[in-house]
Amino acid sequence: MRLSGKITRVLPLQEGLSREGTQWRKLTIAVREDDPSIAFPNEVAFDLFNDKIPETSLTTGQHVDVHFGIRLREYNGRIYNDFNVIRINL
Repeated sequence: MRLSGKITRVLPLQEGLSREGTQWRKLTIAVREDDPSIAFPNEVAFDLFNDKIPETSLTTGQHVDVHFGIRLREYNGRIYNDFNVIRINL
């Protein structure tokens, strides 16, 4: 799937170790659609993991084209959707 828009928020970078001992990094950004034909544009939070995080910094107000996948997961009897970035074009 694909969404074009402007970054409205960039959360702090998160880093840690997995149970297997491998290092991971996660950056979450919020993007609002900028299609003028949409009366109420959507704002979606995207997760960028490890090598999907661009070398250049992402900033609020920057226009991006995000290609993403949606993943469903369950935790403690509740269902959540994750929007994971496959590719991001600046």
